[in-house]
Amino acid sequence: MMKRALIGILALALGVAVAQAPKVDGKIGAGEYQKTFKHEKSGFVLYWSVVGDTLYLGLQAESKGWVGIGFLAEKTDKKKGADEYLFYMQDGKLVALDLYQTKRTGRPVPDEEEGGKNSILSAAATYEGNRWTVEFSRKLKTGEPTDVEIVPGKKILVLLAYAGKMDPKEEHKKTERWYLEDFAF
Repeated sequence: MMKRALIGILALALGVAVAQAPKVDGKIGAGEYQKTFKHEKSGFVLYWSVVGDTLYLGLQAESKGWVGIGFLAEKTDKKKGADEYLFYMQDGKLVALDLYQTKRTGRPVPDEEEGGKNSILSAAATYEGNRWTVEFSRKLKTGEPTDVEIVPGKKILVLLAYAGKMDPKEEHKKTERWYLEDFAF
């Protein structure tokens, strides 16, 4: 705590802005994130900040069911190789999954089934009516083959999805999906 305060004082004295980590609490405040992007077709709004070696990501969307986001270093065979994150409510509590797309289509599997681990550092959400606000954090580079390395400024493919039910095992054909090509954090 003392070290952080000293860095803040030094930064102020030098006139240097220091990025502050957003509070992962399921609520996105004005100015909490460094950058924002609205995807008009899906209605998803993405918020993000890179602080040190960590990506803080918020998303807002309208959905009767789960919401998800994924990353692909490059599009080679549909979704195969995607690093995916799925969020749903169960008994009023958030369930946050770190998943990996082993096949070109169909449901992804938990990272643990493919030699990885859950790389979500923190996650929180609010779900009121059909309105989601999700926040989570992860390292830019996890070192796992099941995760895509995020390099600020480097273009990747971002996948957005939601379903009509909270059931993450719902038939995949009943979900809505979008690809954001050439997206850079």
